[in-house]
Amino acid sequence: MSRLDPGVLREAWNTDYRKRGALYGGAPFQLPDLPRETCVLDLGCGNGKHLPAMEGRGWAITGIDAAEEAVRLCKRKRVHLIIGDGRHLPFREEVFGAVIGIHILGHLTEEDRPLLIGEVKRVLGEGGVFHCTVFSRNDMRCGKGEEVEAFTFSRQGIITHYFTEEELRTLGEPFEEICITTESYQVRLSGKLYTREYLHAVFSR
Repeated sequence: MSRLDPGVLREAWNTDYRKRGALYGGAPFQLPDLPRETCVLDLGCGNGKHLPAMEGRGWAITGIDAAEEAVRLCKRKRVHLIIGDGRHLPFREEVFGAVIGIHILGHLTEEDRPLLIGEVKRVLGEGGVFHCTVFSRNDMRCGKGEEVEAFTFSRQGIITHYFTEEELRTLGEPFEEICITTESYQVRLSGKLYTREYLHAVFSR
C-alpha cells in the first residue's frame, strides 16, 4: 500500500481529530459575497470552523468531509452534513451555486487534485463559482516534513502541497474564468517573524 494511499491519508485525519478534537478554531476566513438562499457546498468542511459564519449569510449549506471524526464534531443543526470523497462527490450535476474549498485542494495528491476540480465543475450550476484557498510556496511551513511529492510535505501522515499561482491557474483551466489573489502576513513565534501566505482562487463556470 502506497504511503499516499487515500485511505491511509483519510485515517491520518481521523487519528488527528480523535486525539485533538476540534483542530481548527479562531476566526473564519473571509467568505464570498453570495445571495441569500444560494446552495453552497463546504468542501472539506472539517470540524465546521466556517459553518456558523456561512449559516449567518442565509445560505442553504451542505458540508462534506472524508474524515468521519471531523463530521462528527461539526454538530450543526441547519447544515446537511455528509461523509464523502471530494474526488467522487455524491451529488447530481449542477446542483450548487457555489463551492467553497478552504485548504482542501492542497491536502490531495498530484493525481487527485484534477479529479476534485472536475467534480466541482460538474456539481456547479451555470454561472456557479468555486472559491478555493491554498498555501503558497512562500508560506513558512513549505519545506517542513517529509517531501512525498514535489512541494508536497507529510507531517504526522497529513500531506500539504504548496502552490505557485501558475500551478493553481493550470488546475483551474476547465473553468471559464479564473481570478487569483495573494494574502500574506507576518506572525511572530519565539521572537522571530515568519510569513504566512495563501492563494485565493475564484473559478467561475
